[in-house]
Amino acid sequence: MRRPAAVVAILALAAMAALAAAGCGGASEGARGARRLNVYIWTNYLPAEVVSGFEHRTGVRVEVDTYSSNEALLEKLQSGVADYDLVVPSDYMVQVLAPQRLLRPLDRRRLPGFANLDPRLLDRKFDPGNRFSIPYLWGTTGIGYDRLKVSGPVDSWGALFDPRYAGRILMLDDMREAFGAALLLAGRSINERDPATLRRAAATLQAQKRLVRTYNSADFANLLAAGDVDLAQGWNGELAKVVAQDPRRFAYVVPKEGGTLWIDSLAIPSTARHLDAAYAFLAYLLEPPVAARVASGVRYATANRTARQLLAPAIRDDPAVYPPPAVLDRCELIEDLGATTPLLDRLWTEVKAR
Repeated sequence: MRRPAAVVAILALAAMAALAAAGCGGASEGARGARRLNVYIWTNYLPAEVVSGFEHRTGVRVEVDTYSSNEALLEKLQSGVADYDLVVPSDYMVQVLAPQRLLRPLDRRRLPGFANLDPRLLDRKFDPGNRFSIPYLWGTTGIGYDRLKVSGPVDSWGALFDPRYAGRILMLDDMREAFGAALLLAGRSINERDPATLRRAAATLQAQKRLVRTYNSADFANLLAAGDVDLAQGWNGELAKVVAQDPRRFAYVVPKEGGTLWIDSLAIPSTARHLDAAYAFLAYLLEPPVAARVASGVRYATANRTARQLLAPAIRDDPAVYPPPAVLDRCELIEDLGATTPLLDRLWTEVKAR
């Protein structure tokens, strides 16, 4: 249900009161520190107007740093020198970070807007009971392509391995997504653990490398829109923006072999210093009007089911943003591969090095 404006106002006052209290000498946050929030998030994932709205409401200054892969986030948090209060790991990365005690358990009492979240995205295997994370945005991984330059409709991952498009292909600079494409093309799961199968997938990626113009996870949609590449592996939201701007020229598809279903979540690092500000920002993002502004700005599906009703039909009814059940049925979540991860790391390093 949509939260009444009066309740939203009460939540806002409560958040501001908590920040003010922290600013008056909280045990863990000094007066100056309480007015700051450090966010580490995916590129193009937090509209400036949403940040400025929070700053105006609370007086907290928000500093935003960005990354383009889960592995970059993992490395930063493992370094022990990261000074972040909120991060946005993908599903499987929550499963990696939590056992290493790199995430702080959430106090659900400070998140009244939790009830607005879509139950289908909660209590997943990567975080049972959502002890460490709350879903933020979700979507699929597929292929964006230029209809004017690609012959015929694209319906298979094989298009990214087709010599006809040599030098015009973009792959995500993301180990799991790149291997996912090769594995799906071979009829395997994106969570394959068999060493021999992974080595064959690596060989497929090595053979493909001569066809690839660039590996890019930060600017893939713009490179497609600018005509620098004709086919781009990518996440649906940014590619959906390109399609919406010129649907006669561009298209997005989740291939017939399947794709990745991903859920990116909000979490608090165990080393966070500005906890009151972090919880105030989480409560703010859970408000349906704010969640709708996020989804409208980034064109990814919001995990806030109440907010979906506030979206313009052009976004709410866009199958590239909110895929139909038939598409979701052939997608799977990436899982932590555990002991198999070092092998995959080594194989990916070899692919990129050659």
